Amino acid sequence: MDFAPLPRRAPRARRLLSTALLAALPAAATAQEAEPATLPAVEVKAEATQPYIVKETGAATRLPLSLRETPQSVTVFTRQRLEDQNLQSMREVLDNTPGIYSYAYDTERVVFTVRGFVIDNLLYDNIPASTVFSTGSIDETIDTAMYERIEIVRGATGLLSGAGNPAAAVNLVRKRADSRSFDLSSSFTAGSWNDYRAVADLSTPLTADGSVRARAVGVYQGRDSYRDLYTSENQAFYATVAADLGPETVLTLGYDYLETQPQANTWGSFPLFYSDGTRTDWRRSVTTAANWSFWNKRTETLLAELEHRFGNGWSLNSTLTHRDLGSDLALFYMEGYPDPTTGQGLTPYAYRSREGGQMNSLDLFAKGPFELFGRKHEVIVGANHSRLKLDGYEFAAPAVLPDTGNFFEWDGSYPEPVFSTTADRITGITTDQTALYAAYRFSLADTLKLIAGLRHTRWDTDYFDVYSDADAFVYKEHPTTPYAGLVYDFLPQWSAFASYTEIFKPQNKLDRNGSFLDPTTGQSVELGIKGEHFGGRLNTALTLFDTRQDNVATLDEEIDPNTGSPYTVPGRPLTQASVNVDGARSRGFELEISGQPIQGWNLSLGWSNFSLEDADGNGLNRYVPRTMVRSFTSWTPQGVWSKLTLGGGVNWQSRSKATVYAPGTPDPVATEWEQSPVTLVSLLARYEVTEDFSVQLNGNNLLDCKYYVLDEYGNLYFGTPSSGSVTLNLRF
Repeated sequence: MDFAPLPRRAPRARRLLSTALLAALPAAATAQEAEPATLPAVEVKAEATQPYIVKETGAATRLPLSLRETPQSVTVFTRQRLEDQNLQSMREVLDNTPGIYSYAYDTERVVFTVRGFVIDNLLYDNIPASTVFSTGSIDETIDTAMYERIEIVRGATGLLSGAGNPAAAVNLVRKRADSRSFDLSSSFTAGSWNDYRAVADLSTPLTADGSVRARAVGVYQGRDSYRDLYTSENQAFYATVAADLGPETVLTLGYDYLETQPQANTWGSFPLFYSDGTRTDWRRSVTTAANWSFWNKRTETLLAELEHRFGNGWSLNSTLTHRDLGSDLALFYMEGYPDPTTGQGLTPYAYRSREGGQMNSLDLFAKGPFELFGRKHEVIVGANHSRLKLDGYEFAAPAVLPDTGNFFEWDGSYPEPVFSTTADRITGITTDQTALYAAYRFSLADTLKLIAGLRHTRWDTDYFDVYSDADAFVYKEHPTTPYAGLVYDFLPQWSAFASYTEIFKPQNKLDRNGSFLDPTTGQSVELGIKGEHFGGRLNTALTLFDTRQDNVATLDEEIDPNTGSPYTVPGRPLTQASVNVDGARSRGFELEISGQPIQGWNLSLGWSNFSLEDADGNGLNRYVPRTMVRSFTSWTPQGVWSKLTLGGGVNWQSRSKATVYAPGTPDPVATEWEQSPVTLVSLLARYEVTEDFSVQLNGNNLLDCKYYVLDEYGNLYFGTPSSGSVTLNLRF
């Protein structure tokens, strides 16, 4: 396959796409007013909406269930919640989700965890999609402007996603072209470190009767950072058209585009110790990046969806998706321990590569009611197939690089290496996944519901890696994943639930021989109580979970006698090898409250705790905090102050620990690095100047807490300092 390089700056037409959309919107509004159309009468049934909750979700089983009817932990970020907190990226959303902790290897590689496991299941409208191969987790740069809501189901979700960790599945619900009248909203945000962002969201009918409708969303963002040198330019565009082919048949076509272009990004972290063994104490702006480094990423998606509703309550849906993935990067890193006086002693590394691929998928399912033994039940049956193909190419760096000089005077002006002009293929992966699945919701009694499901998957992976032997990366697994959930309404407002599922997860962690670790297997059980209060305006949930796994990847701590350091992956001197452990067990609880207990007051509160241990009771992944609190609330007074909204939140996490290596004689010495508890405070203030214009202020980490974010490799970095933004919201 031939992959053209991604430019460091997007072509002018592409870069100005969102800007042109913004400029054209007033003209579209004028045209809409100049050519009024007479629409047929439409019956409208009003239904009260709640800003922070949804009536139903299919994120766990694809059956349309309320949160109370779903036998797992579910968090939903509605459009209003996303806007109140000014949550622009996937990382900002998940960092405010109960139980989820994120860390990063550098500025561009972020990993999300919950219950001690990496989140590796991503879905678009309940259809599985690829995650980031370099991290095995979810792309943190996904822009929230394209989605109506974001649903997070914690625990094992193999019924929908197939193979995956018992962590969580993130379901992105796209905005739809469902408006039969013209509507335009836009926002302009200015934030700390020259962060500027413009968003436009346009809905319009394309025919007089509204049978064909369109929607387009454009985003442009340019920003600097609290880190020295770092800048980034992000663009997103989404367009969809829906056409009523008949009274009960809808065809939807869609396209989305996301590109991020960081400059002077890091690769790895900064030195934690001086050469004499004392700890460093850098400013939060410290960086090891060179001013020529970049890591451009691009994702483009085409989709076609056809839905037909039958008169008996059944529906048939099919979705065809094509996704293009690409990245182009040049990286720089310094390793070692600088002299505390001269700043000398760091070893430079440089890397240049290009990656690209495609994912094609087809999903087909039918769902509807049926009667059995005099009671009404529901079922969904479906099949899907996907093929993911990725290839990576490396441009060799010079064997010898210039000395880095005095790190105390580092300004990124390191000479760019002359990389090879020809690329060598270093990785190639082709993964085919074909699945059949079914889920039933049996009404055993008016107060007792059973959800039972089964998914059979054929998972075939052929992986090439230039540093490993030819047979190291061949998977042919055909697991069958059962799912069972029981929900009992023991009081009008309260339900008790229990659920069980099994786990299967191929791993991309490598051992000291350069081979993939064996797939992870296990079981997960959840028990809990859920409630709906104040007429469904407030949801509560308490979940107890117990997950047991074999073949769980952890770092290989054994020392390589040839280097005096832990074993690394062959050909990858910066990647520590991994080993599997059996008998891993994660146990804990999650408490969540969300909704609107009284008019004008919205809240979300989550409190979680877990333990993760091996068969001998030793703690695993201690760099993940065991206890976390995620909270946010907003209040709009009634009466004369109804145009004002005030809010804020507190995110808290307990202490955590990571193993890092300090200089020793003759070899580096493993030592423990501890991060004390972290408290982050946020605030919101919004005022509606008119019905269609508002001004919003947001602040984060207002106490300016200075803290480290830990990971399994000791790539520590500083969390974001105190920051703020102002947003102008307009609607036409």
